[in-house]
Amino acid sequence: MRLLTMSLIVVGLLLPAAASAECRVFTSSELRQAIIKKTIKVGMNGADVKRSWGEPTKVRHSYPGGDEWEYWSPTGDQIVSFGPTGCVTGWRTARD
Repeated sequence: MRLLTMSLIVVGLLLPAAASAECRVFTSSELRQAIIKKTIKVGMNGADVKRSWGEPTKVRHSYPGGDEWEYWSPTGDQIVSFGPTGCVTGWRTARD
């Protein structure tokens, strides 16, 4: 019985960490370099993306997944995808 109780506690501790696995903590130097170069990285949160690229032109909310932020550009719109935890999972260029 004691072994079962301890197993449940360990599983309970692992679940929240797995759910936020896509978020990443960057050093201040890494963030500063990305912002200066106007780049974004997988794992950034929304505030970091805004510091690098500014306010998005359009936001699409998605449930249960994450949002998509669109940045309009003459060379092709940049679409940034966020996971359910609010961190960047990737981005792509959309051309009309």
